[in-house]
Amino acid sequence: MTAGSTQGEMAEDFPLAGRDAAFEQLLEILRTVRKGKVGTVVLSGPSGSGKTALLELFLDRCRTAARGVRVLSAMGDDWEAQFALAGYSQLMRTLPLRTAKDYDGGPALAPGPVASLTPDQVVNYASTLSTHLEGLQTHGSVVVAVDDVHKLDEESLRILTFVMRRLHDKRVLFLLTLNPVDAPRVPAGVLDFLTGHQVVRIPLEPLSPQQVQDVARSLFGLDLSATAAHGLVTHTGGIAQSIVELLRELPPETWQSWFPSLPPTSWVRARVRSVLAAASPALVAAAEAAAVLGPGAGLAEVARVGGLESVMPALDEGHRAGLLGLSVDQSRSAVAFLEPGTGEAVYEQIVPSRRIALHWKAAEVVQSEGEQLGHRVAATPAADETLAAELEEFARRQATVGAWQDASTALFSASRLSPDIRARNLRLLKAVDALVGSGNVAQAQAWAGAVDALPPSPLRSSVLGYLSTVSGQNDSAQSQLEMAWRTSNPQHEPAAAAQVAQRFVLHGVASWDGPMITGWAERAMALTEPGTPAHIESEAIYGLGLYAQGRIADAEASYQRASAQAAENAQKQRVQMGAGWLALRLDNAESALVNFESAAPTEYRGGSLRISLWAEAWLARTHLVLGNWDAAAATISRASVRLETSRMPLIRPLLYWTAAELWSMRGDWDRARYYVSQAAVQPGTYRAMQVPASLARARFHEARADYESALAALQPLAELDPWTDQRVSFWPWQDTYVNALVMTDKLDAAETFLTAFEGVHREREVPSDLARVAWARGRLLAAQGDPDTAREYFEAALGHLRGLNRPYLRARISFAFGQSMRRAGKRRLASSVLRAARDLYDTLGAATYVERCDRELKATGLDVGNLPDPADPVLSSVGGHHQQLTAQEQAVAELVAAGATNKEAARALFLAEKTVQYHLTRLYRKMGIRSRSELAAAFRARD
Repeated sequence: MTAGSTQGEMAEDFPLAGRDAAFEQLLEILRTVRKGKVGTVVLSGPSGSGKTALLELFLDRCRTAARGVRVLSAMGDDWEAQFALAGYSQLMRTLPLRTAKDYDGGPALAPGPVASLTPDQVVNYASTLSTHLEGLQTHGSVVVAVDDVHKLDEESLRILTFVMRRLHDKRVLFLLTLNPVDAPRVPAGVLDFLTGHQVVRIPLEPLSPQQVQDVARSLFGLDLSATAAHGLVTHTGGIAQSIVELLRELPPETWQSWFPSLPPTSWVRARVRSVLAAASPALVAAAEAAAVLGPGAGLAEVARVGGLESVMPALDEGHRAGLLGLSVDQSRSAVAFLEPGTGEAVYEQIVPSRRIALHWKAAEVVQSEGEQLGHRVAATPAADETLAAELEEFARRQATVGAWQDASTALFSASRLSPDIRARNLRLLKAVDALVGSGNVAQAQAWAGAVDALPPSPLRSSVLGYLSTVSGQNDSAQSQLEMAWRTSNPQHEPAAAAQVAQRFVLHGVASWDGPMITGWAERAMALTEPGTPAHIESEAIYGLGLYAQGRIADAEASYQRASAQAAENAQKQRVQMGAGWLALRLDNAESALVNFESAAPTEYRGGSLRISLWAEAWLARTHLVLGNWDAAAATISRASVRLETSRMPLIRPLLYWTAAELWSMRGDWDRARYYVSQAAVQPGTYRAMQVPASLARARFHEARADYESALAALQPLAELDPWTDQRVSFWPWQDTYVNALVMTDKLDAAETFLTAFEGVHREREVPSDLARVAWARGRLLAAQGDPDTAREYFEAALGHLRGLNRPYLRARISFAFGQSMRRAGKRRLASSVLRAARDLYDTLGAATYVERCDRELKATGLDVGNLPDPADPVLSSVGGHHQQLTAQEQAVAELVAAGATNKEAARALFLAEKTVQYHLTRLYRKMGIRSRSELAAAFRARD
């Protein structure tokens, strides 16, 4: 069965599968063609990407729904390609009956193998095809479709290209599908044309996880988790055909739990069996060796495991068969299978005895200790305590350097190989614990039931508490960790007790409880030697606990010690992440950037995905603070994939707070609303989740000038996240809270909160904190009717930022400054400050506030370019009056005409609601209208 025919059979079952945009693009091109313009389109994509399905759906639409569209079609085929004019004859035989009869007098079709046509013959056949196309298009449009154009015979290709180059001003669409891998089979001249500027190319990219979820839901009624969707994309390379086949073939329960690997599809299995059945012994040996060794197998390794003197002849044969080949990059060369799932299919067909023998050979060949042990495990189907002990020792060493994923893999294998049930359970607990440490929460949660069923023990409670913490389950984590500590024995088993204490440290960070952090960190460090995992991980967070208690100097000294002692391995990742948190909060954002960028990668030195994701979430925030908003968006996009795959709720609000704020400022409301929903948490979760979740909502509503909703989101934080003499809040929400109170006319509440906040003792003043307090006071003073003193505070706020690269905060302060001065009647000052704010927002791409700045500037009446036009219909009454609106009347008119209520217009313009009503009454009289609907109609007429 060919890939093309398989796709064709899929067309009905698998209508678009993420190809909606490509389908709409084809329909748009057809509309252009029907207006009298020749078009040529190439659908490109690998085998199985859905080219044929999309083509057939489009042709069905042309035949059934589009009146006056004729379709001529042909399909390339490897066997028919040896016959001259095979493709040409297919096209001609799909002509309408009367036209086909007329064709009988045309050039004869070649019945035999390919024989080169003379140029005159090519012109003759091409002229015949052109004549028929011109005749057909006089009665409507024509679509000429060729599937798998790379499999068309060369003569037909040349004729088709001749016609496409020379047909002009006709209602003809040429639609071809092409597999880029097979593009070299197309003659150079033809390929030049198909890749030239005259041809529209529509690449069918691999399906995204979101598209896979849509496909699963629409075709099979399956609600795939993000983990399952990402796993499918990784396993299949995003190839639509393979994804649909796996969704169809595997039981629905497959997708409801963690799955470490997926099987190949039936089509891939059948293809592999077919290729291996016709392969030489050398190719079979090379393929089996590569399948056993896994991705990245080197030439020498494959040769030794496969028992081959030279692997190159087998690779050449494998390349021609489309099975496997040689991948070469700057770091190394490796034997690689050419299509997703092929390696797994080859491994499946190896008989068990040979598979074990190959793994023993591989264990002798590979260099890495972890890989050696892995092959020995695969070659040992029964219990083996000696190997299990080796694996446990390897896991201990890996844990020491923070390579938790390797430790977890080794411990799971050790558990399976343990002949004693108590040892098996203990190793299983350690394996799940290491799995949580690596950040692979999705897989760890799949083991939660098995862990819960084990006999009670301090380690069992510690593991369940650890898993509850990273899953964001505050109450469950507290109870499990308390149980673990009560049942532990620090005197006889200090390492186990220290591990429980270190879990309490993480619990304390998620709760942002300084005394809890430092108290449990000191216990953990007292129970362990420096350099052990519990000691390092507690020390990496200890400084945050000190800062949370206002002990800034001690916190900085703590991280200086930790950084000096941390080895250059995965454990340093934790120290860098904690140091980055502190640096960001103390206005050393540039240093934070370096630390977060260093802590984020885990590919080369192992480490924890949890720490990496936490670092990336703060990295995105740092980019936002520094004004690198495109970098922030890229970081969010990258991190969100790994976050959703790992199923780590603890970090979701932090990452999506920045995402919601970024896209609100950029005016992409659908995306912003999505991220607000993704950041949302249930009551009772950790403070480190609730605060950013509230800030995501607040900043979204603030950007929409919906200050009541912003205030509703922020009010719980006054109790949830207080800043006192003994406790320092980490999240900067207080100025936003005061602003929301002022903008909703709750001036007394704003005064009470701000006065108390200003009076809190601080060991050291942080410039950005000073700026936030000052602009909040300026905003409040302006609303209280003291614009001159307010100006001093606003200017002081901007002064605190002098020397700091904080364009976003500077823009926020400048906007509030200008808006307050405009309301106070200080129009020139307002215009100057608002222009500075606008320029900053424009640089950041904050379209929402660029628009709001423009509105404020127009309301000052000093922006000549935006002054109302006396000839504007909005300013002319139906009764013949011609009175120009003031700047504020114009601003109010625009908002109300767009549908804003008086309250919404007042909030947007920082005016009293009565003032808005006053302006409306005046402009109604000037314009000779009596209602909001007439005002909206006048604006529509102007537009």
